[in-house]
Amino acid sequence: MRRQMTQFYAIARLTAREAVRSSAILLVAAVCMVLHALLPMTVSHTLGESGRMMADASMSLHLLAGLLVGSFAACHSLSGEVRGGTAASILSKPVSPSLFYLAKFAGVASPLLAFSAMATAAGLLGARAAAEPYTFDSWAAFPLLLAPVIAFTLAGVINFFTRHPFNSVAFTLLMVCVGAAFLFGAWVDASGHLCAFGALYSWPLVSAHFLVAQAVLLLAALALALAVRLQTIATVTLCGVLFLVGMMSDYAFGRAAASSRLAALLYRVVPNGQVFWVMDALHSGQVISGRYLTQATLYGALLLLALLFSGLVLFRHAEVKS
Repeated sequence: MRRQMTQFYAIARLTAREAVRSSAILLVAAVCMVLHALLPMTVSHTLGESGRMMADASMSLHLLAGLLVGSFAACHSLSGEVRGGTAASILSKPVSPSLFYLAKFAGVASPLLAFSAMATAAGLLGARAAAEPYTFDSWAAFPLLLAPVIAFTLAGVINFFTRHPFNSVAFTLLMVCVGAAFLFGAWVDASGHLCAFGALYSWPLVSAHFLVAQAVLLLAALALALAVRLQTIATVTLCGVLFLVGMMSDYAFGRAAASSRLAALLYRVVPNGQVFWVMDALHSGQVISGRYLTQATLYGALLLLALLFSGLVLFRHAEVKS
């Protein structure tokens, strides 16, 4: 058991390290942070709906960018290794396919959860910057806008003097800079004066981002299963299509479930993405209770287990080139 845990940790750590060295993942994460900082400028004149529009845009950015980060990480860590022979060299040692696959998912999930934490912090800053109609809170948006600039600059300096990989250092520094921007925005109000910690943040958005992070994790598990057989573009496209079908489950199948057996069957079989999207409830003044979060998390855990099991079956029957 100890040897298996050591193998699991080693493969997961190597996978996470290779994921954050991907230029595509770093670029998607940085662009997501920049858009969170710039979007409040475009929604400040919306007849009192700027906060709502910014919250919706933030959730959409989190979901879309998370889909790309998870898909790119899954394909980079598994698809290339299966076809390039790296996986075969590892599996030729006393490493079980199940342990290898699950460690790969753990390695993909680590930077993805870090990205979700950044997206949550950026979402709170963006929502604060657009909270008041016809105004723009620069004390919230500008530190977030500077975060990628500072992270990339410092990563370039570190790479020049120490030869550490630029992408992984930049991703780590981006997390640090976004966290610093979040703490700065928590203590400073729109006038630049000190305030109570987090007094200007819309904390209910944390629950919404938490559920979106679960959806992103499920998409990563789906992408990892598809990456066993498909290339990157096909994996990203299919993940997006399947998730859109899940988001439309209530509308496409739920309304006709009472009158159609086929619709009722599809409504029960197709995973319901609306479980993880609660913005309409928040905008209508409802509170996302702990009970709902628990039930949604349990639902997401069951879906995750199903996706991991499906991926294991596909991986065990895949042709691994040596």
